[in-house]
Amino acid sequence: MLMPIGMVLALVFMLVSNVMEGGNPGALVAIPSFVLVFGGTLAATATSFTVGEVMGMPKLAIKGFGKPADLEGTIKQLTELGEVARKDGALALEARMSDVKDPFLRHGLTLLVDGADEHRIQDEMEAALGAITDRHMRNISIWTKAAGFAPIFGLMGTTMGLINMLGHLDKPDEIGHSLAVAMTATLYGLISSNVMFTPISDKLTRLHESEMLAKEMMIDGVCSILHGFSSRAMTERLEVWLKPAARAKKAA
Repeated sequence: MLMPIGMVLALVFMLVSNVMEGGNPGALVAIPSFVLVFGGTLAATATSFTVGEVMGMPKLAIKGFGKPADLEGTIKQLTELGEVARKDGALALEARMSDVKDPFLRHGLTLLVDGADEHRIQDEMEAALGAITDRHMRNISIWTKAAGFAPIFGLMGTTMGLINMLGHLDKPDEIGHSLAVAMTATLYGLISSNVMFTPISDKLTRLHESEMLAKEMMIDGVCSILHGFSSRAMTERLEVWLKPAARAKKAA
Protein backbone atom coordinates (compact mmCIF):
# COMPACT_ATOMS: atom_id res chain seq x y z
CA MET A 1 0.00 0.00 0.00
CA LEU A 2 2.97 2.34 0.44
CA MET A 3 3.47 2.87 -3.29
CA PRO A 4 0.05 4.44 -4.10
CA ILE A 5 0.19 6.43 -0.87
CA GLY A 6 3.65 7.70 -1.78
CA MET A 7 2.49 8.68 -5.27
CA VAL A 8 -0.48 10.62 -3.92
CA LEU A 9 1.60 12.34 -1.24
CA ALA A 10 4.22 13.38 -3.79
CA LEU A 11 1.53 15.10 -5.86
CA VAL A 12 -0.06 16.65 -2.77
CA PHE A 13 3.27 18.07 -1.59
CA MET A 14 3.90 19.46 -5.05
CA LEU A 15 0.54 21.24 -5.13
CA VAL A 16 0.89 22.50 -1.54
CA SER A 17 4.34 23.89 -2.36
CA ASN A 18 2.93 25.59 -5.45
CA VAL A 19 0.18 27.24 -3.41
CA MET A 20 2.62 28.30 -0.68
CA GLU A 21 4.67 30.08 -3.33
CA GLY A 22 1.57 31.98 -4.40
CA GLY A 23 0.99 29.89 -7.49
CA ASN A 24 -2.28 28.79 -9.01
CA PRO A 25 -2.70 24.97 -9.29
CA GLY A 26 -4.91 25.55 -12.32
CA ALA A 27 -1.91 26.99 -14.16
CA LEU A 28 -0.27 23.54 -13.99
CA VAL A 29 -3.01 22.05 -16.16
CA ALA A 30 -2.13 21.96 -19.85
CA ILE A 31 -3.86 19.37 -22.03
CA PRO A 32 -1.42 19.70 -25.00
CA SER A 33 1.53 18.99 -22.69
CA PHE A 34 -0.29 16.02 -21.18
CA VAL A 35 -1.03 14.57 -24.61
CA LEU A 36 2.55 15.03 -25.81
CA VAL A 37 4.27 13.60 -22.72
CA PHE A 38 2.04 10.62 -22.05
CA GLY A 39 1.11 9.88 -25.64
CA GLY A 40 4.68 10.33 -26.87
CA THR A 41 6.11 8.22 -24.04
CA LEU A 42 3.73 5.33 -24.72
CA ALA A 43 4.32 5.55 -28.48
CA ALA A 44 8.11 5.56 -28.08
CA THR A 45 7.93 2.69 -25.59
CA ALA A 46 5.79 0.71 -28.03
CA THR A 47 8.57 0.83 -30.60
CA SER A 48 10.76 -1.28 -28.29
CA PHE A 49 8.12 -3.86 -27.35
CA THR A 50 5.19 -5.76 -28.77
CA VAL A 51 1.65 -4.37 -28.78
CA GLY A 52 0.58 -7.01 -26.26
CA GLU A 53 3.36 -6.03 -23.85
CA VAL A 54 2.48 -2.35 -24.01
CA MET A 55 -1.24 -3.08 -23.63
CA GLY A 56 -0.36 -5.10 -20.53
CA MET A 57 1.17 -2.06 -18.76
CA PRO A 58 -1.99 -1.28 -16.74
CA LYS A 59 -2.09 -4.87 -15.47
CA LEU A 60 1.58 -4.64 -14.50
CA ALA A 61 0.93 -1.35 -12.70
CA ILE A 62 -1.82 -3.00 -10.65
CA LYS A 63 0.52 -5.90 -9.90
CA GLY A 64 3.03 -3.37 -8.61
CA PHE A 65 0.59 -2.56 -5.78
CA GLY A 66 0.90 -6.15 -4.55
CA LYS A 67 2.81 -7.53 -1.58
CA PRO A 68 6.10 -9.49 -1.56
CA ALA A 69 5.93 -13.28 -1.42
CA ASP A 70 4.86 -14.80 1.89
CA LEU A 71 7.95 -16.83 2.74
CA GLU A 72 6.68 -17.94 6.12
CA GLY A 73 3.43 -19.17 4.60
CA THR A 74 5.38 -21.07 1.96
CA ILE A 75 7.54 -22.73 4.63
CA LYS A 76 4.42 -23.80 6.51
CA GLN A 77 2.88 -25.28 3.36
CA LEU A 78 6.04 -27.14 2.37
CA THR A 79 6.42 -28.52 5.89
CA GLU A 80 2.83 -29.79 5.87
CA LEU A 81 3.30 -31.40 2.46
CA GLY A 82 6.55 -32.98 3.64
CA GLU A 83 4.78 -34.51 6.62
CA VAL A 84 2.10 -35.97 4.34
CA ALA A 85 4.78 -37.50 2.10
CA ARG A 86 6.63 -38.99 5.10
CA LYS A 87 3.52 -40.57 6.58
CA ASP A 88 1.63 -41.70 3.47
CA GLY A 89 4.24 -41.68 0.70
CA ALA A 90 4.88 -39.30 -2.18
CA LEU A 91 1.78 -40.47 -4.08
CA ALA A 92 -0.39 -39.05 -1.29
CA LEU A 93 0.67 -35.56 -2.41
CA GLU A 94 -1.44 -35.95 -5.53
CA ALA A 95 -4.58 -35.57 -3.42
CA ARG A 96 -3.23 -32.31 -2.01
CA MET A 97 -2.47 -30.68 -5.37
CA SER A 98 -5.70 -28.68 -5.33
CA ASP A 99 -4.44 -26.87 -2.21
CA VAL A 100 -1.26 -25.75 -3.97
CA LYS A 101 -2.04 -22.48 -5.75
CA ASP A 102 1.45 -21.68 -7.05
CA PRO A 103 1.96 -23.32 -10.50
CA PHE A 104 5.72 -23.46 -9.96
CA LEU A 105 5.42 -25.44 -6.72
CA ARG A 106 2.70 -27.62 -8.21
CA HIS A 107 5.01 -28.49 -11.10
CA GLY A 108 7.78 -29.51 -8.69
CA LEU A 109 5.43 -31.66 -6.64
CA THR A 110 4.10 -33.30 -9.80
CA LEU A 111 7.65 -34.29 -10.74
CA LEU A 112 8.11 -35.68 -7.25
CA VAL A 113 4.89 -37.72 -7.45
CA ASP A 114 5.92 -39.02 -10.88
CA GLY A 115 9.12 -40.42 -9.38
CA ALA A 116 11.64 -37.94 -10.78
CA ASP A 117 15.04 -37.89 -9.11
CA GLU A 118 16.57 -34.82 -7.46
CA HIS A 119 18.69 -33.94 -10.49
CA ARG A 120 15.68 -33.83 -12.81
CA ILE A 121 13.55 -31.89 -10.30
CA GLN A 122 16.24 -29.25 -9.89
CA ASP A 123 16.92 -29.00 -13.63
CA GLU A 124 13.26 -28.59 -14.61
CA MET A 125 12.38 -26.19 -11.82
CA GLU A 126 15.47 -24.05 -12.42
CA ALA A 127 14.67 -23.95 -16.15
CA ALA A 128 11.15 -22.76 -15.29
CA LEU A 129 12.69 -20.22 -12.92
CA GLY A 130 14.85 -18.88 -15.74
CA ALA A 131 11.82 -18.48 -17.99
CA ILE A 132 9.95 -16.59 -15.26
CA THR A 133 12.95 -14.32 -14.71
CA ASP A 134 13.20 -13.49 -18.42
CA ARG A 135 9.51 -12.58 -18.54
CA HIS A 136 9.72 -10.45 -15.42
CA MET A 137 12.81 -8.59 -16.63
CA ARG A 138 11.11 -7.72 -19.89
CA ASN A 139 8.01 -6.48 -18.07
CA ILE A 140 10.13 -4.36 -15.75
CA SER A 141 12.11 -2.94 -18.67
CA ILE A 142 8.89 -1.55 -20.17
CA TRP A 143 8.49 0.79 -17.21
CA THR A 144 12.20 1.57 -17.12
CA LYS A 145 12.08 2.61 -20.77
CA ALA A 146 8.98 4.74 -20.16
CA ALA A 147 10.72 6.44 -17.22
CA GLY A 148 13.58 7.38 -19.54
CA PHE A 149 11.37 8.61 -22.38
CA ALA A 150 9.02 10.80 -20.29
CA PRO A 151 11.50 13.59 -19.37
CA ILE A 152 12.74 13.68 -22.97
CA PHE A 153 9.22 14.25 -24.30
CA GLY A 154 8.73 16.86 -21.59
CA LEU A 155 11.80 18.68 -22.86
CA MET A 156 10.49 18.33 -26.42
CA GLY A 157 7.21 19.94 -25.35
CA THR A 158 9.00 22.83 -23.69
CA THR A 159 11.21 23.34 -26.75
CA MET A 160 8.16 23.36 -29.04
CA GLY A 161 6.44 25.82 -26.72
CA LEU A 162 9.45 28.13 -26.77
CA ILE A 163 9.55 27.99 -30.56
CA ASN A 164 5.89 28.97 -30.71
CA MET A 165 6.49 31.74 -28.18
CA LEU A 166 9.43 33.17 -30.13
CA GLY A 167 7.26 33.16 -33.22
CA HIS A 168 4.84 35.56 -31.52
CA LEU A 169 7.18 38.14 -30.00
CA ASP A 170 5.00 40.80 -31.59
CA LYS A 171 2.46 40.01 -28.85
CA PRO A 172 4.39 40.76 -25.62
CA ASP A 173 1.28 40.37 -23.47
CA GLU A 174 1.13 36.67 -24.33
CA ILE A 175 4.81 35.83 -23.75
CA GLY A 176 4.43 35.12 -20.03
CA HIS A 177 1.46 32.80 -20.53
CA SER A 178 3.12 31.01 -23.47
CA LEU A 179 6.30 30.44 -21.45
CA ALA A 180 4.32 29.06 -18.50
CA VAL A 181 2.46 26.61 -20.74
CA ALA A 182 5.73 25.54 -22.38
CA MET A 183 7.27 24.71 -19.00
CA THR A 184 4.36 22.45 -18.02
CA ALA A 185 5.59 19.84 -20.49
CA THR A 186 8.90 19.52 -18.62
CA LEU A 187 6.96 19.35 -15.35
CA TYR A 188 4.73 16.54 -16.65
CA GLY A 189 7.76 14.63 -17.91
CA LEU A 190 9.50 14.86 -14.55
CA ILE A 191 6.38 13.95 -12.58
CA SER A 192 5.45 10.97 -14.74
CA SER A 193 9.01 9.64 -14.67
CA ASN A 194 9.76 10.12 -10.97
CA VAL A 195 6.33 9.70 -9.41
CA MET A 196 4.84 7.00 -11.63
CA PHE A 197 7.08 5.11 -14.06
CA THR A 198 10.23 4.73 -11.93
CA PRO A 199 8.41 3.77 -8.70
CA ILE A 200 6.41 1.10 -10.54
CA SER A 201 9.59 -0.24 -12.14
CA ASP A 202 11.36 -0.34 -8.76
CA LYS A 203 8.39 -2.01 -7.04
CA LEU A 204 8.11 -4.67 -9.77
CA THR A 205 11.83 -5.33 -9.34
CA ARG A 206 11.36 -5.76 -5.59
CA LEU A 207 8.41 -8.13 -6.13
CA HIS A 208 10.47 -10.10 -8.65
CA GLU A 209 13.33 -10.51 -6.18
CA SER A 210 10.90 -11.64 -3.49
CA GLU A 211 9.22 -14.12 -5.82
CA MET A 212 12.56 -15.55 -6.96
CA LEU A 213 13.59 -16.04 -3.34
CA ALA A 214 10.33 -17.88 -2.64
CA LYS A 215 10.74 -20.09 -5.70
CA GLU A 216 14.35 -20.95 -4.86
CA MET A 217 13.05 -21.96 -1.46
CA MET A 218 10.37 -24.09 -3.14
CA ILE A 219 13.06 -25.99 -5.07
CA ASP A 220 14.89 -26.61 -1.81
CA GLY A 221 11.63 -27.65 -0.16
CA VAL A 222 10.63 -30.15 -2.85
CA CYS A 223 14.08 -31.74 -2.71
CA SER A 224 13.80 -31.91 1.08
CA ILE A 225 10.47 -33.72 0.74
CA LEU A 226 12.15 -36.14 -1.67
CA HIS A 227 14.79 -36.93 0.96
CA GLY A 228 12.14 -37.50 3.63
CA PHE A 229 13.13 -34.71 6.00
CA SER A 230 11.16 -34.49 9.23
CA SER A 231 8.94 -31.46 9.86
CA ARG A 232 11.45 -29.96 12.27
CA ALA A 233 14.42 -30.59 10.01
CA MET A 234 12.61 -29.12 7.01
CA THR A 235 11.48 -26.06 8.95
CA GLU A 236 15.00 -25.39 10.19
CA ARG A 237 16.40 -25.89 6.69
CA LEU A 238 13.90 -23.55 5.01
CA GLU A 239 14.00 -20.83 7.66
CA VAL A 240 17.52 -19.92 6.56
CA TRP A 241 15.78 -18.18 3.63
CA LEU A 242 14.10 -15.75 6.02
CA LYS A 243 15.55 -12.43 7.10
CA PRO A 244 17.52 -12.55 10.38
CA ALA A 245 14.83 -10.50 12.14
CA ALA A 246 12.10 -12.93 11.04
CA ARG A 247 14.20 -15.92 12.16
CA ALA A 248 14.84 -14.32 15.53
CA LYS A 249 11.14 -13.62 15.99
CA LYS A 250 10.22 -17.24 15.28
CA ALA A 251 12.91 -18.49 17.63
CA ALA A 252 11.70 -16.27 20.48
